[in-house]
Amino acid sequence: MNERNYTVQTKIQRQVGEVFNAIVNENTICRYFTNQTSGPLVEGEQVVWHWNEWGDFPVVVKRIIENQLIQLEIDSQQWKKSEDNAYKVGVFLELEALDDGSTMLSISEQGWPTDASGLKGSHDNCSGWTHMAMCLKAFVEHGIDMR
Repeated sequence: MNERNYTVQTKIQRQVGEVFNAIVNENTICRYFTNQTSGPLVEGEQVVWHWNEWGDFPVVVKRIIENQLIQLEIDSQQWKKSEDNAYKVGVFLELEALDDGSTMLSISEQGWPTDASGLKGSHDNCSGWTHMAMCLKAFVEHGIDMR
């Protein structure tokens, strides 16, 4: 299963380094996305993201290429997306520096099955990552917390 289930994308009017740091930095990500995090995104580590409304969600940091890629892995059961079978889902946050000094952010997932439960989990997460991308954009461009 090598195909991505979906990709969301937005252009952010900031340098790629600023966008990258806003995602991996534990103090910044809590200003627009999570309510708390157990630490920064560091390759090989697991962090727990906490939302007051939904609880704790562990994230494994599989790979980081500074200013280019943040690859995460989530467990469908730990993320409350499947009850019967647990499966790993890859999350890919890809950053591209554009000629005008802005950044193209693409977020995709890979590993959702195509049964009803998998499609629901994929659609739920697609919505969540779209929200994250829009909140990130508002925060780094204008200092606005849209949550």
